[in-house]
Amino acid sequence: MAETSLLNSSSAALALRLGVIALLTGLGLAGLAQLPLEPPLSSLSASPPGASAAASAPPAGEADLLADLGRLEALQEARQRATELLSSFVGAEMTRFFWGGFTGTLDGLGLEPPEDMAVRLTLPAAPAGGVQLELTPRLGGERYLARVVVAGSGPHGVACRGDGPVGAFVLRGAHLLCPRGWQELPFQLARR
Repeated sequence: MAETSLLNSSSAALALRLGVIALLTGLGLAGLAQLPLEPPLSSLSASPPGASAAASAPPAGEADLLADLGRLEALQEARQRATELLSSFVGAEMTRFFWGGFTGTLDGLGLEPPEDMAVRLTLPAAPAGGVQLELTPRLGGERYLARVVVAGSGPHGVACRGDGPVGAFVLRGAHLLCPRGWQELPFQLARR
């Protein structure tokens, strides 16, 4: 009896493996032939042949959801690009300081700004001093800001995101803090 149930379970496992292999083979062949694959449920709600395009358009609520998801994805991508650039900027300016001072250009640091963002690089006058990079997406939304200052034993930097007015940066111990209402971005090196 135990041998029969063991035999049944091993044949069921073999049948499952063969089914998965057949499914993956079919998907691979469809990909090679560049056949369009549609989710199973979309074929159930598809309009009959000859129906107008307006009849097959997504409902208004679904279109709004898709638009919101698109905006959120664009925001996340912009934030990722800005975080990588600002992290590289802070690290490069801190290194540049030890080689003779800050630079007022991104070219001097070997960095390129994102094409979809306006860039403003400033060297604030004393007593604040330091260097500041502001990125503003052309489509609006949150802005990105990095600042490097010299205090005490050397340079200190921070990268921030926010949408309000840019207030004062505060140096607390060895840590430079973002202006009030702005959030600190994690430092990330660019993937190359």
